[in-house]
Amino acid sequence: MIKLTRDRTKVPAGFTGKKRIEKMRLLVEAMRNNALAFNSGIWKVAKKQLKAESHDKCAYCEAPVSTVAHGDVEHFRPKSVYWWLAYCYDNYLYSCQICNQSYKGNEFPIYAKKRYELDPPFPSTFSPTVTPAELDALGARFAPDPVDITSGYKLDKFLKDLAREKAGLIDPYVADPEQYFKWSADPVLKEVTIQPLNDKQASKRAFESVEKYYGLNRDELKKWRWRVYEYAETLKDAIEAGMLPAPLKAKTEDQLRKMMSPEAEFSGMISYFIRQEWGLDI
Repeated sequence: MIKLTRDRTKVPAGFTGKKRIEKMRLLVEAMRNNALAFNSGIWKVAKKQLKAESHDKCAYCEAPVSTVAHGDVEHFRPKSVYWWLAYCYDNYLYSCQICNQSYKGNEFPIYAKKRYELDPPFPSTFSPTVTPAELDALGARFAPDPVDITSGYKLDKFLKDLAREKAGLIDPYVADPEQYFKWSADPVLKEVTIQPLNDKQASKRAFESVEKYYGLNRDELKKWRWRVYEYAETLKDAIEAGMLPAPLKAKTEDQLRKMMSPEAEFSGMISYFIRQEWGLDI
């Protein structure tokens, strides 16, 4: 996993301004009529931009998605539980189908005593005289505008409210995974596993959650990572041997830099080994 950044200048128009309110109104009306249903066509519009922000890789496992499967618009907080965030742009990321469907599904562990609730909570009953304007006002409080982040339900307050849950899973748009994880290469088994960075509770909890709910130590990933790791290690060994001509050494170092770039597969893993384990100054 690597840290991701939302480009709020490229948010699809349908998720901001009046269009956002219209989408939230759909959820309000559905709950009002006890007929909650979701339109997947709404969030599919976000896939192209989410994919670009994730560098065409799964936001969880960092494997390139397009070459092997169709990626999903993943609801970080599952819509089956957090129904009011079903159309919340800041609840979306790009994920491979294995991480999303085979592992995470509708799971979302927390360590607080209760889950995040709307503030104010969604009413259990509606007044028979409730107006369309009142319904719109209620929907506007479901989630922040991803572009106009200081209006209505301000983005910073939204994130603080969510943080009260003490989520067990890591959202790479919010937290930097490097603060929680390290990598371990096993030359006998020829695999690379993700591990907790240290013995601190936050790191151990994060590791337990991503291993169970993202499947980040599934066999195919461990073997795939080894192949990438072994190539990087070979380049490192060639540099440290001190026998490369200057132009070839520069080219080898440049290749390692490319393997650390966000666009490269498993760049988080490679960056860890180059910086933390091997101490290469490149």
